[in-house]
Amino acid sequence: MKRSFILTLAVGTFLQSCRYKAQDHVKEKVTPAIERDVIQVDTIKTAAIPIRSFIGKTTNDIDLSKMHECFGVMLSRKASKDKYALAQYSAVIDHCQHGQSKFVIERFLRHDAKGKSVFLIVDELDVVANYPAICFGNFQLAIENDIEGDYFVEFYNNDAEIITQVRRIWRIDLEKEKFVEITKPKNLRLINPDYVESDEDPAFTFPSTGEKVLDFIVDPTVFEIQYETVGDLNADGLSDIVMVRRDKTNKMAIRSILVLLQNKDKSYRLDKISNLLMPVEFNKDGSKIYGTEDISVVNGELHLNFYGLAGVQGNIWGHYKYFGDDLVLTYVETYNVGAGSSQSLYYDVVEGKLTEEITDTAKEEMPVKTNTFKMKKEKYLFENGSLNGAMETAYKIVNNN
Repeated sequence: MKRSFILTLAVGTFLQSCRYKAQDHVKEKVTPAIERDVIQVDTIKTAAIPIRSFIGKTTNDIDLSKMHECFGVMLSRKASKDKYALAQYSAVIDHCQHGQSKFVIERFLRHDAKGKSVFLIVDELDVVANYPAICFGNFQLAIENDIEGDYFVEFYNNDAEIITQVRRIWRIDLEKEKFVEITKPKNLRLINPDYVESDEDPAFTFPSTGEKVLDFIVDPTVFEIQYETVGDLNADGLSDIVMVRRDKTNKMAIRSILVLLQNKDKSYRLDKISNLLMPVEFNKDGSKIYGTEDISVVNGELHLNFYGLAGVQGNIWGHYKYFGDDLVLTYVETYNVGAGSSQSLYYDVVEGKLTEEITDTAKEEMPVKTNTFKMKKEKYLFENGSLNGAMETAYKIVNNN
């Protein structure tokens, strides 16, 4: 005979891979309001361990491997005296929503010499997301004796208020430090975080037209213009505006880049939006990812420049240009410094040409070795990707030669 239990449904997830909103998924976040429902729970089974494992590695090791951290959030402290976090890692930022990534349970180890938190990876799940068909989220649920805990859920996001199509569910067992898969509870209904947030949070909703740039902020009590540049992007003789909008209430929030094309009556129309191109400004430890950032319009092209902090992050620069109605990536350049050498990559996306320069900084004369590679011609749209994502294939070619 099956037993009935009380299930607590969180109004929003702490962590979910379908829509990349870092402002919703930060460590030490306050627990959301709670609602209740009744479900049936069946037998418990253990999740399989993936072949390529991060288990036993630290977050410092992951940083060195240049994996992108999609999310990081602290888990409930009620179940254990130790501090735990749930994080998602992928090879490129684009795969957080569409592609392969890895969710991990992390146990806090120590603070390093710079005060950065170091975590140990104790368990992991390899997943493939494909929003909205396959989504993943961390929900606060209460099963058995009404004790709240963290559960990891795979679901289909149908943009309705209630999620009814749950595929799989894992209990995050902090005592065993494991993802423990349980049989999907019957009649499981979860409140859809995207549906709630779309009503309450205007982060990804913008007006189509405006008289001035401030009209596109939506809510000036929450958002502000971080960067702004002016220039004729679509070669119609009018001055267009590109702006970066930042959430001033949350330094780990995603930033949006808006391209505003000027009309003949001096008003503006919103032509392009990217919520991926501008990287998150701060990591989960509160440190800046890039030391300097700037955007500019140069000779009708949009230039994005990110300068990394020495020894932590490299530099990356990208150019975008209009071809018809499409704003397309034309050029990417990276610069990274390692022990005894530095590497520069110059990727002419239009010509499909990649040039690598390696400088031997250990020698006084600092000789430079140059390699050239032929790339498949690709079309990277402004609204659909990131600079690091565009360089993924380039890094693979260079590393395999």
